[in-house]
Amino acid sequence: MIAAVDLGSNSFHLIVARVDEHGNFSMVDQMKEMVRLRGGLDEYNNMDRAVAQNALECLQRFGDRVRHLKSSAVKAAGTNTLRTMNNSTEFLRKANKALGHRIDIIPGREEARLVYLGVSHTLSDDEGKQLVVDIGGGSTEFIVGKKFEPKRLESLNFGSVSVTKRFFPNGDLSPANWQTANTVLRLEIMPIQREYSQQNWKRAIGSSGTIKATLAIIQELELGRFVITLEGLYEIRDRLIAIGNTDDINLPGLNQNRAPVYAGGLAVIIAVFEALSIEEMTVSEGALREGLLYDMLGRINHEDVRDRSVKDLMSRFNIDVEHAEQVKKTALHCFSQVRKDWSLNKKRSNTLAWAADLHELGMSITHDKHQLQGAHILDHADIPGFNQRRQHWLAVMVQTHRKKIESEIFDTLLEDDRQTIIYLCVLLRISVLLHRSRQDKEILPTVTASKNSMHITCSKSLKDQALLEADLTQEKVWLEKIGFNLTF
Repeated sequence: MIAAVDLGSNSFHLIVARVDEHGNFSMVDQMKEMVRLRGGLDEYNNMDRAVAQNALECLQRFGDRVRHLKSSAVKAAGTNTLRTMNNSTEFLRKANKALGHRIDIIPGREEARLVYLGVSHTLSDDEGKQLVVDIGGGSTEFIVGKKFEPKRLESLNFGSVSVTKRFFPNGDLSPANWQTANTVLRLEIMPIQREYSQQNWKRAIGSSGTIKATLAIIQELELGRFVITLEGLYEIRDRLIAIGNTDDINLPGLNQNRAPVYAGGLAVIIAVFEALSIEEMTVSEGALREGLLYDMLGRINHEDVRDRSVKDLMSRFNIDVEHAEQVKKTALHCFSQVRKDWSLNKKRSNTLAWAADLHELGMSITHDKHQLQGAHILDHADIPGFNQRRQHWLAVMVQTHRKKIESEIFDTLLEDDRQTIIYLCVLLRISVLLHRSRQDKEILPTVTASKNSMHITCSKSLKDQALLEADLTQEKVWLEKIGFNLTF
């Protein structure tokens, strides 16, 4: 059994599925609750207490369905509102407890990748490119892809809830407000308009609640059967203008729970259709939550997109692959010896391996203090497969892989992560140090460990390696500054 939880800006979704021996899954349970998390943000991005409490109670109910599952079988993702929210750490702490599993805040382009993964698995096989648009409560994702492979990914910061709050104050659906919304949205789409218009996609596909609701309205009003058209969108807009206020919206096919924020979603769809010259759009049942499931299945079947992302970064920044491989091999050899003594999760070997692969990421920019450049890239780049928390793990490890350690860097980690990442940093530092000469040879030292302590024994006597002994002596001093004892 596996499960996915999507903490959207408008609704929270849970799906539970059973995986068979062939890696296929069948749906067992689904839950959806309209939380309107985005609506709880004030102008300073602080969350309303009542809205936050409602969200936590929803997660508690979800937790009743998935708390018994292993952590590796549950993927929970927070999207735009949690990316935007001030002081989200405290909310996440309570949310993790309510759900019984860790919730990861994912970057916008990672959200787009997962949306495409979910949508592409619901479509018939097609040789051409396709445009996928997913309108959420706080952001809209644009993806151009072919079959299961996304080619272009973008996430823009507007959605049904945020647009309704911004452009239809007090629920006023006047023509002037519609015009203002359309103008501003078209301007916000403009930076990606040319690129996405020139991708030669053959069909447009929409996903998530706003677009599904729009097709349902079109069908109920007999404006079309299977596709959304601009003509149908204009007709719905005109009906909303005639209604006058969001409080009074009552359209056939529209769930009344969605009605208060539907105008903003419709404004987004119209702007997208106009900007990208979309003639018609079909609707997919797949979205982010299905993408989370397929992403988990890929990792179960050893098809981890993160491995490919790391390789892409190594190629793009001309990293010395052979040297990185030597450092990685030594680091993993040490990890296997200390894992139990340091109570490290076996999966953290992946984190150590990726950090070893990327530890010289900043070298193509500058040699001096290249660890800082590498860390900056890892903290701010869009890296498919990684959420913000795990990207920051890599950033911290790359920043601290050489020279003096500023202990304050570890304060930027979640408290639950801190000790693990410190241990991984030590293993990476020692491995980099042992390969400082960059000789193409295997170095597999013997290490023993206890809490905040490690003893290293090299295969060759330190008496014959004066430079290495000097490096280890300096390393001992630097590690003492963070409360770690190294002996050799």
